[in-house]
Amino acid sequence: MFKQLRKANQNDYLLIMATLILLVVFNLSLLSYVQGQQKAAERDQAKDYEEALKFADAALYEVKIAGKNNFASYKSSLTEKKHHNQLGLGLKALAAGDPTPLLVMQMDTKEAIYVNKSLLEMFGCELSSEFYDYYGQSLLNLISPGDQARFKEEFTDFVESAVDEERFRGDCQILTADARTLRVFCDMKYSVNQRYGALVYISFVLN
Repeated sequence: MFKQLRKANQNDYLLIMATLILLVVFNLSLLSYVQGQQKAAERDQAKDYEEALKFADAALYEVKIAGKNNFASYKSSLTEKKHHNQLGLGLKALAAGDPTPLLVMQMDTKEAIYVNKSLLEMFGCELSSEFYDYYGQSLLNLISPGDQARFKEEFTDFVESAVDEERFRGDCQILTADARTLRVFCDMKYSVNQRYGALVYISFVLN
């Protein structure tokens, strides 16, 4: 009888120890998960004003790519290079305009779907959102009133007959968001993209 009690006590002891070990493993796993979530949240929080602007700009870029009826809040992955490759254009194509001010326009919608930092600076905008508001739905909003008629005619002639990879070069005066008039040289490239259709790259160089 005593042997049976000792055996029962040993089994209970082993069961209790196994349960305690499982509890310790579970708690450690839970702690690791919580710490990981906290670190992820910290990465997605701006440390200062400049970083907050960058985060907001990255989220806006996601919205422009997703379409008008979508929205995005910032997550750390938005600023990774792969997200600036969502256009399907390749980083080499975009890098060709850096540090030259570059705008990518989607012909179906007439919307500007990519602008680089140099272009924002040229037009006196701190954020992409400011530039998109200024651009509105028309490229002509960027052109000085005195040059709009000529620019419209030349641009229309170019895109109506252009084939993939064709280029057009010209000059015009732009009107910046802070009311400066600048004479620039424009280099335009027509490109057909499988996902986004016809696109026009426009780089601006001070003339």
